[in-house]
Amino acid sequence: MVIKKKDFQKRILSLIGKTYKASSNSTSYVGFHRENEDLYIETRFRIQYSNHITFEGVPIFSFKKLEREVSKLIVPELKDKYSDYFYFTSNDFYDTEYDFFFREIKTELELEEFIAEFIKCLEYHEKEVFPKLLDIRFLAEYVGSVPFDKQLEIPVGGKFPVNLFKKLAILKWGNQTERYEEYKENTKIRIEKCAIEKPDRYNPAFKEGFESLISHLENEPNPFL
Repeated sequence: MVIKKKDFQKRILSLIGKTYKASSNSTSYVGFHRENEDLYIETRFRIQYSNHITFEGVPIFSFKKLEREVSKLIVPELKDKYSDYFYFTSNDFYDTEYDFFFREIKTELELEEFIAEFIKCLEYHEKEVFPKLLDIRFLAEYVGSVPFDKQLEIPVGGKFPVNLFKKLAILKWGNQTERYEEYKENTKIRIEKCAIEKPDRYNPAFKEGFESLISHLENEPNPFL
């Protein structure tokens, strides 16, 4: 069976098109997104070898109020390291026995099954996941669900050290006090090590931006209260 991208995209849109739009896609990818004043969501599939489909989950999520508040706290010298998207793994929230990863589709029936499973997955996210990700307390629990030495498991967008700055803001505003202190101390250490071990990558704004961020988080009102 040969899966044609445009046909596949039309079939998906016929089921979710009331709120989602087709995203621009490359040779291999087919994407869908939706946006309102609170959030931006994007999901996509990869089609390879004519009939192999990989569902890449819902990897891009933007909580617009959070991004606006965090962006204000990033010093101008580090704005280029900031990303206003939050990347998460659907498997952290959605448990299924159906294998979306690199699935070979041999028949029309299998394609229908694949699409039906995707719709179930998306509907679950719409009902159970996305509303929670707009709650700073839930988001902070998710970010703080791993210790600092495993923090790369939960990417929040952006490059070092701004990605850590975003996590610090989430943890502080979401009242994850213990994790916040752990991440604060280790972020400080990581920046100091970078200055010594990777001077070619180090920017004085790393330290200045960190100190400015911490001062704001610990002395100014929580915008989510």
